[in-house]
Amino acid sequence: MDPRILRAIALRVAGEYEKSRILLRELTEFPALKAEALLNIAWSYDNEGLEERAAEYYQAALNEGLVGDNKFEALLGLACTWRCLGKYEIAKQGFEEIIRDYPDASEAIPFYALCLHNLGEHDRAMTVMLELISNHPPTPAVQRYARALKFYAQNLRG
Repeated sequence: MDPRILRAIALRVAGEYEKSRILLRELTEFPALKAEALLNIAWSYDNEGLEERAAEYYQAALNEGLVGDNKFEALLGLACTWRCLGKYEIAKQGFEEIIRDYPDASEAIPFYALCLHNLGEHDRAMTVMLELISNHPPTPAVQRYARALKFYAQNLRG
């Protein structure tokens, strides 16, 4: 990773959001760094609680052709930001695309379940969470119940 981006990340982590963004905006002038710089600007706004601005930069970073982990992180950040902004339908679409395109990315699932809950889809939200736990048990104690959890995920009334 470019040392200037690392410096901007360090500034963000230290709570120096505007200083971080100033450096990152300068880096958007370099085509090879533009997408990653835009993504880091989005994270800076997100960390500061400025979701509307963050959404703009997530979209701009994606439009610049992010790839790999950065693309996934931008998609997840954008969907989470939309959910925080109350744009639940578009967030739901975003989470569903992530889950489809990144089937091993279990970290997206709890946020998807929260979005479903926000939309009043409580049974589906519970199903999604129980499936997550049964497919990715956090501890051996929970893993012992994976079969039962999978059953209940499909039979919430039972």
